[in-house]
Amino acid sequence: MKKSLALIAVFFCGLLAGSGLLLMAAPPTLHAQPAATCPWPDNLDAVRAAPENHRVLLESDRLRVLDVTIPAGGKEPIHAHCLPSVLVVLEGGRARDFDDHGKLIEEGEVIPHGATAPFAFWLDRTPPHSIHNTDIVLIHLVRVELKQTALSSANAPGSQAR
Repeated sequence: MKKSLALIAVFFCGLLAGSGLLLMAAPPTLHAQPAATCPWPDNLDAVRAAPENHRVLLESDRLRVLDVTIPAGGKEPIHAHCLPSVLVVLEGGRARDFDDHGKLIEEGEVIPHGATAPFAFWLDRTPPHSIHNTDIVLIHLVRVELKQTALSSANAPGSQAR
């Protein structure tokens, strides 16, 4: 457990330091994703719609960090994520993901076979859904939602003028 917490701390320090460097390098080219572009109603925001499962750890004008837990056998209420994010799986077994009409979208291991926790991956915005933990172990995730997502390709670090 201490090792997991240390890894999370290192991950977030690196993420925040890297974000700061990007913002200092190119502040005029960074664009916030307007809230109006979200196609789903505000009441489906994960923290509002499923507060028992989503807790805000940190929020700024640049990002929102959520602690997400789904107890063994538990099911989240329908909710959505309007922002792209990095999802870090700390613990997890098997789960089912359902759309807002109750149709099964995906089923399987939260951490892919052969991988170990912590396991991280990128997610674009996520339409209304509900995760059902079908296992006997807790699902525990950290979701880092990026509010400022686009760098102008002409001025982004490492890009070439066209």
